[in-house]
Amino acid sequence: MLHMALPVISQTGLPANVLAEWEKKYGKDADLLNGEKYFYPYSRAEGDPFLDREGREATLRIRGKVFGGQMIKYDIYRQQLVLLYEDLYGGTGSLVLRNEWVESFDYGPAAFTRIKGPYEERGYFQVIYEGSISCYRRWTKEYKMDLSSGVQNYYFTEPAREDYLMKEDYLYRYRNNRSFTRIFDAGDQKTVRTYLGQNRLKVKKMSASQMGHLMEYCNSL
Repeated sequence: MLHMALPVISQTGLPANVLAEWEKKYGKDADLLNGEKYFYPYSRAEGDPFLDREGREATLRIRGKVFGGQMIKYDIYRQQLVLLYEDLYGGTGSLVLRNEWVESFDYGPAAFTRIKGPYEERGYFQVIYEGSISCYRRWTKEYKMDLSSGVQNYYFTEPAREDYLMKEDYLYRYRNNRSFTRIFDAGDQKTVRTYLGQNRLKVKKMSASQMGHLMEYCNSL
């Protein structure tokens, strides 16, 4: 477990302004820089386990504290966050953040939160809409073996999404208009089905923004 704390930093002899800037970004405590050193184990595989190969700037919420301007990679195969950071001497490092400490994060334009999944496990879900009936999206990849060339090779699939509605604190997965409509109360199902048909909407093809507008309508019923 990598654990960085200011009592160690203060003994470096570096200028106070350098320490202050570092402290401003990463905090005085070890809530952010606390985790396992990250090693990339897939050097021979095609593709990668990340939602975005290069990572993105993120705002992290860890144990009630907010850390903005952080570079992370979101490993959607293992469902973990890899923090890319600079040490006090200008070098770079990476570590796996402790999932049980991370409450939510903004990853580019998308917001993710850690909630209980459909099988009681906690995981990261993209927030599409939150209301009486909320909508979430989970991103995954698979790590597979390829024997087509006669040689044992491994590769990662493209990102795949799983779509869910949360109703009364329970997640229901939907794959198409039919399964989406069935999640709603019996008295609203016909209205939702008619709205989808009249507007020629197919939920499995809709973007996060489009789903947000649809959920706003559905929550108004």
